[in-house]
Amino acid sequence: MKDLNQLSDEIRNIEREYKKKIEPFRTDLWRYCYRLTGSPWDAEDLVQETLIKSLSILAKLFQPVDTKAYLFKIATNQWIDQNRKRKVQQLPLKEFFVEEDKSKFDYLLYENLELLIQELSPIQYVSLILADGFGYKAKEIASIVGSTEGAIFTGLSRSRNMLKKNNGISPNPSHANQIKTNEVIDTLLDGFRKKDPELIASLLDDHVTMDIVHSGLEIGIDEVKRNSLKDWKEIVDGQHIIEPMYIELWGRQVLIELEKKANGDLYLSNVHDVEFYEDKIVNWKFYCFSYDLMKLVANALGVKLNAAYFYHIF
Repeated sequence: MKDLNQLSDEIRNIEREYKKKIEPFRTDLWRYCYRLTGSPWDAEDLVQETLIKSLSILAKLFQPVDTKAYLFKIATNQWIDQNRKRKVQQLPLKEFFVEEDKSKFDYLLYENLELLIQELSPIQYVSLILADGFGYKAKEIASIVGSTEGAIFTGLSRSRNMLKKNNGISPNPSHANQIKTNEVIDTLLDGFRKKDPELIASLLDDHVTMDIVHSGLEIGIDEVKRNSLKDWKEIVDGQHIIEPMYIELWGRQVLIELEKKANGDLYLSNVHDVEFYEDKIVNWKFYCFSYDLMKLVANALGVKLNAAYFYHIF
């Protein structure tokens, strides 16, 4: 165990340097994963898987790589592998919220996601996103997806013709739906509202897993109380009023942590995804370091982003 802990320290230093080097491409990677999956939550999962996989593969590479193309290639392969194993489940069209690039391509793509995913192969679908969404040339796409330039041209032609024939209504932004809570959820919300880590900890399973996405992993209630909840308490004690709410957003039930400033403005501080078993929290995800997801949630809720200074943690 001692040897593993020493190794984990070394790996953390390598990961920190790795994140600094790929930082300029993080937002592009997230937007790409969002277009691939059609879901903010799945996009975040795919980004996390891509970063882990891309770092682990580096040790096996003995050739120079283009950083952005390398990340996109890993994300593409991960997504294609996932879809070979299971049928893609897309959210209904009305659930999509497009944050920034409201171009003709975005609207056409999101209007026809279900059609495209059924009619196109995964490689054709990926090629369309890379070409029309990110401006990649056929030769570059062929390198990323492992195909030929001619096949890419043929696939793009088919995909674009399909989009032209299926123009629809522009997608509606997704807004939060308040959902009915129970006694356990009410207790959790009360713990946030009162800034009470002990009340929150009373709901944790002894073997709870706390995933601070892109930052760390804690296993067991004692570790969570010693670290995440302690850090959270220090932060919220310096904030004004905490206004938590439990909502359904893009098909997932999440706890939204808001700070109400002295001037009455609301700021998004964190997004929490909690999983219960027999009235105890067994899995918990903190998304405060998932900057691109946090921006999207803040826009969907019509509030400001409180944790902008976190950005992508190193």
